[in-house]
This record gives sequence, structure tokens and C-alpha cells, in this order.
Amino acid sequence: MEISNHSVYRVEPLYKSFVWAGHKLIDRFGLKTDLKNVGTIYNVLALPGELDNPVTGTGMTLSELYQAHRELFGCSDEVFPVRMTITCNEGFQSYQSHPGDEYAMAHEGCRGKVSGAVTLDESDEKGMWLFGHKPMDAKEFRRCIDEKDWDALFTKLEVKDGDFVHTPAGVIHGGWGSGKVSATFGTNSDITYRFYDNDRNDPTRPLSIDDVCACASFPELPFKAERPEGVKKGGVTRFVYHDVPGEYVALRYKVDGEASFEHDSFLFVTCVGGNGTVCGEPISLGETLFIPVGYGPLELSGKMDCIAISYHENKECAK
Repeated sequence: MEISNHSVYRVEPLYKSFVWAGHKLIDRFGLKTDLKNVGTIYNVLALPGELDNPVTGTGMTLSELYQAHRELFGCSDEVFPVRMTITCNEGFQSYQSHPGDEYAMAHEGCRGKVSGAVTLDESDEKGMWLFGHKPMDAKEFRRCIDEKDWDALFTKLEVKDGDFVHTPAGVIHGGWGSGKVSATFGTNSDITYRFYDNDRNDPTRPLSIDDVCACASFPELPFKAERPEGVKKGGVTRFVYHDVPGEYVALRYKVDGEASFEHDSFLFVTCVGGNGTVCGEPISLGETLFIPVGYGPLELSGKMDCIAISYHENKECAK
């Protein structure tokens, strides 16, 4: 196919099984897979040689398309900047954190990871997440981890179904999954530092306690769950969960009719409910479309729920 800013591209999903995963994602999205369980659907990810979404009709993966046709993205970053997934934790995930860019580049040779998540189903149900830490210095932080003193280590965050929670680099989180299906947005990285994995002692899931401690901040900033107000235009309500240059832009569109929106950067749109069209292209449950920068207005129609990710480059950090 001809590669052009005036084309819409289909991005093929990838699936991954985890020890904490179950069958909910397979059932909800009708996944055709030989995997016995699926913990994460990778809708947008570009890690060469690891998890790299194929782009239909181009003969390229997403990372290859980015390198060969940077004009579609309008970015000067050396590597593709963002990721978007659908996840369901049905068991114990691990207690973990993710490094920032500076630490990850020095120790892993790649970008760090900041991310955010929102449950796809909204309700009045509230839960308490173990999220962030209490210790005021590194010595107490390490003691809590070594002694598994989780009450002294973790702060708790009240989260209602449908709330968005942003996770900055270095913030500890995890534990028992709630079985909720969530959309997750973030930077294009898969670096995870675990410090407790339910005593599994699995060599494929190593602990990185020193790295977790090195990435923690003292004192830690306060956190909160957020529920942004949607902006309705025509038959579409648009939600902006997060928009920070150099990180990611997390969006959601609830469609019951039609409308168009201007956008000044590339956009990936995944249907998580119903079906309809995006810029005239049909889209149904679980499918992802890529709209290049400069394509024109984002046109949505149908009866569907879509998540989307975009990016605003931090010019000071661009390379």
C-alpha cells in the first residue's frame, strides 16, 4: 500500500500470558488465540524484537514504520514514544515500580516508563489500591521491603470504577488484582522492577530491589484518582485523562451518533465497546486504527466506546 499522511492504518494487536492472568480478556474481546490465558492486549507498542505491533498492509511493524516514515508521526524522538494496552489482573501481579528516563537510559539503555490506567466499566464501586509509599528516607524504605512490612510501606488510594490514575516513574504499586478490565496508557517501555512477587521464586520474574530503592523519591508527592468531565460535541463525548508533553496524551471517546474533532498530532484509536467508523474506516471491538499527523479532523460515528493515545513532543528533550 502507498504510505501517506492521508491514509488510515490498521494496527494488529499482540497478546501475552502472565501468571496473574485469566480468561476475562479472551471472553470480553473474543480473542482468537492458543494462549490459555491473556493478561495484556498490546494495542500500541513498538519494542523491536520483543513486542512490536504489525501494521496491516505495510509489511512493517510499528517501530519499523516509525523509523522509515517519521513524517506520519511528526516527532523528532529517536524511538516511538507511547504505548496503549488493555489489561486484566486476576491474580497477584507483584509489587513493583518503573524507572524514569534518566535511570533507565543509564541502566537499561532505553526510555523509562510513566503510565496511567482507567477501568473500562464505570460503577459506584470503590476500592483501595496499595499505591505510593510512606517512608521519609531510603533506609526505612528498604527496611519495609526487606521485612515485607507492607502496612508501614504503602499508602492507600481510594479508586472508584472509571477513575483515572496516573503512575509517575518510581512510584510503587501492584498486589492482588481486582479482575477489572483496564485501559493503560504510557511511554513506550516495558521496564518493570519487582521487589516482591508473592514468594513465587520464578527465575523468569527476577526481583530488582536495589533498582526499586534507587528510583524511589523522598518525600513522595501526594496522589489522587481523577475523573475528568467529558466535553460533548454532537453525538460524541470526549474525555482527556492526561496530557503532558514528553509523556503521553490519554483520551476516550464515547460515541452515540457522530462528530469530528481537530487534533494536532498522530492518534491511535482502539474500540473497546460497540462498533462504528473512524475517519470513514469501519472499526469494531478490539480493533485499532492509526491516524497520522496532518490527516485532518478525527471523524467518529456509530455507537461505540473508544480509547486513544497521542503525544506532544517535549521540545527541550527532543533529540
